[in-house]
Amino acid sequence: MPENDRRLITPEDVFRFQLVSDAQLSPDGARVAYVLQWTNRDENRYFSNVWVVPCDGRAPRPFTRGDHGDRSPRWAPDGGSLAFLSDRGEKTQIWRIPADGGEAEALTTLEEGSVGELCWSPDGERIAFTYRSKPEWQRKCSVEERKEKHRSTPALVVRRLAYREEGAGYFGDERWHLFVLEVASREVRQLTTGETDQGSLAWSPDGSRIAFITNRSADPDCTPQFEEIRIIPVAGGAEAEVSAPPGPKSHLAWSPDGASFAYYGHADVTDVWSAADPHLWLVPAAGGAGRDLSAPLDRPVGNSTLGDIRAFGGGWTGPVWSPDSREILFLISDAGCCHAYRVAAEGGACSNRTPGFLGEVASLSLDRSGRRLAAVVGDPQTPGDVQVADVGDGAIRLRPLTRVNEALLAEMELAVPEEIRATADGGEVHGWLLRPPRPAAERAPLILYIHGGPHTQYGWSFLHEIQVLAARGFAVLYTNPRGSRGYGQAHVAAIRGDWGGPDYRDLMAATDHAVTLPGIDVTRLAVTGGSYGGYMTNWIIGQTDRFRCAITQRSVVNLHSMAGTCDFNFSQSDYFGGTTWGAPERLLAQSPLRLAANVSTPLLIIHSEGDLRCPIEQAEQLFAALKRQGKHVEFVRYPREANHGLSRSGPPDLRLDRLERIVAWMERWLLASFEGQD
Repeated sequence: MPENDRRLITPEDVFRFQLVSDAQLSPDGARVAYVLQWTNRDENRYFSNVWVVPCDGRAPRPFTRGDHGDRSPRWAPDGGSLAFLSDRGEKTQIWRIPADGGEAEALTTLEEGSVGELCWSPDGERIAFTYRSKPEWQRKCSVEERKEKHRSTPALVVRRLAYREEGAGYFGDERWHLFVLEVASREVRQLTTGETDQGSLAWSPDGSRIAFITNRSADPDCTPQFEEIRIIPVAGGAEAEVSAPPGPKSHLAWSPDGASFAYYGHADVTDVWSAADPHLWLVPAAGGAGRDLSAPLDRPVGNSTLGDIRAFGGGWTGPVWSPDSREILFLISDAGCCHAYRVAAEGGACSNRTPGFLGEVASLSLDRSGRRLAAVVGDPQTPGDVQVADVGDGAIRLRPLTRVNEALLAEMELAVPEEIRATADGGEVHGWLLRPPRPAAERAPLILYIHGGPHTQYGWSFLHEIQVLAARGFAVLYTNPRGSRGYGQAHVAAIRGDWGGPDYRDLMAATDHAVTLPGIDVTRLAVTGGSYGGYMTNWIIGQTDRFRCAITQRSVVNLHSMAGTCDFNFSQSDYFGGTTWGAPERLLAQSPLRLAANVSTPLLIIHSEGDLRCPIEQAEQLFAALKRQGKHVEFVRYPREANHGLSRSGPPDLRLDRLERIVAWMERWLLASFEGQD
């Protein structure tokens, strides 16, 4: 389509994007299975199917069909079939389908609950998986029976600190446990029991044992950082603990020769809230001293880059061993990018396999020979596609196999991010400026958009919401102030116990720099952000009146009350230096609520009743404090169907409503006449 015939992106386009995730290369390296997620606007729901694309350039084809949630495709070791998870039939089960196509068959008949991960045994005769049952009172049959008998929902008896989770809801005493499915007989055996969760499964090369990560401390909910590696015989028997460094662990991978484990984690047991960057660790399978293989990089492993157009649960990939157990492939987040790296198992220099790439690699898989790699790759102009590369000693050359949004993107004139670097406290603040592709005036209003986390990063990724704001005539500034990942441990830990300090100075320095650039109107500024970004929005308007308007979303307002109402009940004393019962003044000092008297900026509050990460009482406190003082404040309160992830995974109609309200508020205060808006 000619450039001048293209249209601007709209809020409604959120329904038209198709999202790719979880690229799984077949053992012979001939094709890639992946998940394609799409939105049914009429039903106001998301669906996903498994697709397969040949690596020789032929067109992709759907492997499963229908209005289902099909996910987690995993090739059998011989490549003859695919196992996957699906909610067809209402209950999530493990299904299998022949690699050459045909009818899918259910392998399990589990009760209502959640299946977390699945992993084929090396001989293809078994599938290990994790499962957490749904409490009986929440099951469909129980709900229907109560409705027929006109009975109320029973009380939930709470005995553990972590009895709910953002995105999962209330699960009470239920735990994630390890199960094994005998594929031929369909027999399912539960291998673990007890009051702890199990996850991150890895088969031994001979198929006789399964390793997993668990926390067997006295109260894992209070000490989540004390995770360990355990091994259990598939035939049953006692677990064996693997001696490994203390600290959080995830994404366990057993080497093909059986000698070692690789995993993501760190050894700082004082850190319970992610201020410590996770690294790639290796530990002998027989136990012993662990080694931090990625320490020289001073960067976090995994993909920390944020985006609002990506498939659910399709981001992280753990370490991937080469078939000869000599090397490990892994992901590194660095200055807004996510790269594929390689390191020798014996240690040494880590090499970037995708140097110069300005984007993000969201998943990795190898064929059985280790000579071909598949990944999901995205950048600021493309949400993500399946790409493959031949693996050699040098940089890999990725080539796309899918272009799922090519026709849609061809309709649009997108804004192109402009990289910026500002100076604060003698250091550098890295970020991006997205200018209007068709500016309506000589100078554009500027919106400072602050990411959540805080220990995440903005980067070279596709951001629909920010593209929409640029299309409506706004310049959008988004940065990685201190506290963000991707710039080293000192950068990410700089705000530990000091939110609103170094991060505030970095954000103001970036704003000061942006308003000196050509085409920016210094008199028309706004600020917004979600979660921690909402916290910083609240903090900023309590410190300065330079912004004409603000929008705070799913925000943190009062750390003192949030310490007991947040779903993960973080250990405040380790992070902020206080608790609700000891030195509560430390939590109150860091709370934007105490600055409410200073606020003169018109504020829109957006929050959801289903938010368990930043409960809606946070928004209620801020609204009441401002309204009682006669401040200009409005409160948009979304129902329980929406949670903390409304902007990324909420009900489609509510996602659209939220985005339209954000645009309208910005247009009201930045594009219309400012006088008389009170």
